[in-house]
Amino acid sequence: MSNEMKVIMENWRKHTIKEDVQNPTTWGELSQKIMLTLAAEKWPRVGKSLAKFGFKLLTAAARQAFDAIESLEDVLDVIPDDLQQSLEQGSEEAIKKLSDFAKEKGGPIGSFVVDDLMGMDDSLTKNLAGFSALNIEDEYEKLINKDILKKWAKNIIMNAKNVPPDTPLPNLNQKLEDDLQSAIGAHPDTDKQDIRN
Repeated sequence: MSNEMKVIMENWRKHTIKEDVQNPTTWGELSQKIMLTLAAEKWPRVGKSLAKFGFKLLTAAARQAFDAIESLEDVLDVIPDDLQQSLEQGSEEAIKKLSDFAKEKGGPIGSFVVDDLMGMDDSLTKNLAGFSALNIEDEYEKLINKDILKKWAKNIIMNAKNVPPDTPLPNLNQKLEDDLQSAIGAHPDTDKQDIRN
């Protein structure tokens, strides 16, 4: 590889990988975090390249959260076959394409995982940037009627599929409180009628 190409790749890595993928705040960044992490596990050469340039691979806490997301293995199925072949070879250009592809598909990929994240135990997501915003507090899950919560969650998942990649991740606990307050005038912490079991 020419020195010029190496400089270009170094600049790209610093910009793309460290952008905000480590601490996602948008649907696109969360999608990149998920896709790049899964790709690093599936294709060892991708993992080596990402680790070499500062992308943090899964910690034990993140591994527990990823393992609890049932639909996660389906995420890699959306990667086009030609891109998967390039990733198997460890092409750095393919890693950039994957990063861009993942960001572009932020909403649809986010909708794969948001259902599992919403119901996840708080201890699994509390220290994971991006993931914690999409988890409903265990306390609310115990207090709110399950049918009301399922209906609300289904709406969140459907909306996530269509959001632009730069849309900020919602704080689902705050959104739940706001939606319940506006819909029925009740707050899960203070109002027992209408929403609690």
